[in-house]
Amino acid sequence: MALDLEDARRRYHFAFNAEDRARVPFYAALLSALENDEQAQTLLAEIRVEQRNPMLILASLHLAALKGHPVLTAIYSQARVGQLDDPSWAATKVLGVVNDEPDTVRRELHRSTQTNEPGRSAVFQAVIALIAKRGHRVINVVDVGTSAGINLYFDRFPVHSYDDENPLTLVCRDDSPIDRSLPLPSVVSRVGVDPSPLDLSIEADRLWLQACYWPEEPRRMARLDAVLAARPSWPTTTILKGTASERLGEALALGDPTALTIVVNSYALAYFSASDQMAFFDEMAQRCATSNVAWISLESPFVVQWPTSLTTSDEARQGGTQILVTLPGGAPTQWGWCQHHGLWMALDDAVVAASTA
Repeated sequence: MALDLEDARRRYHFAFNAEDRARVPFYAALLSALENDEQAQTLLAEIRVEQRNPMLILASLHLAALKGHPVLTAIYSQARVGQLDDPSWAATKVLGVVNDEPDTVRRELHRSTQTNEPGRSAVFQAVIALIAKRGHRVINVVDVGTSAGINLYFDRFPVHSYDDENPLTLVCRDDSPIDRSLPLPSVVSRVGVDPSPLDLSIEADRLWLQACYWPEEPRRMARLDAVLAARPSWPTTTILKGTASERLGEALALGDPTALTIVVNSYALAYFSASDQMAFFDEMAQRCATSNVAWISLESPFVVQWPTSLTTSDEARQGGTQILVTLPGGAPTQWGWCQHHGLWMALDDAVVAASTA
């Protein structure tokens, strides 16, 4: 079967929104170079469709840099400390490696993209605090697509609108009234589900997780280091290896039956088939409607085509992530928008009004 190089080109082209391109110019230049290169298109087109994401190509190159590649290591090291003066030149050098040594990338393409971005916990905190305000003081948390399980610790991160120099602090701009002083509920059970979970106690898994981060964002890299240092003192979690269709029921059953269970997912559903995305939506809507379960979904509406998926004409929200919330006994409802790494969030007016009533 012929490889669909045009599909690969489009995936590179749309991998970043305008906000990303402005924030990480090296990766923006690299994606543009990869987009127009036949070898790069071929590598992406060879990947199984569920993981055919340009971020997997970027992570494979970053991993080689972290392992001491003679060309890549110096470039990525400069990017991490803000000393990469010419992103286009650097992208051209990296593209040369892709063409001269395609197996450097190809041998890592059996992996999964597993960024496990804790910045999304700033959004989870705000939404979970509003759910708890309705009388739910004790909860179980289940994270679908959990990777290394970092967002199971959503309550362990301070959230501010500014950088207080604590590497664990999540810097999130609240573009609507959000009461960050609301207390979070007590978490009695933390369970993750993932087809290929990462184990933070294994060096190779830690290195891959680091490779999935973007080198031009040193604060995110420093936060990962801080998480790795703090994780041994945090509560235990249970990670189930398997898909949501295989293990979600088991994950829900592991929680305290007297507590509300909140299921979360964030940028995980892009790796589901279209039919599995719809099946997950239907299952979660049904579970929330009939049991003591709530659901928070942070996914791109351009990827997940659910009945509730919306796009926005607001230029400031273009490329944003839909905040979809389902309360116990209720139906999936749009609550607002956020940046995909949790750098900003905005709740809809109706949600804000209800939260202050």
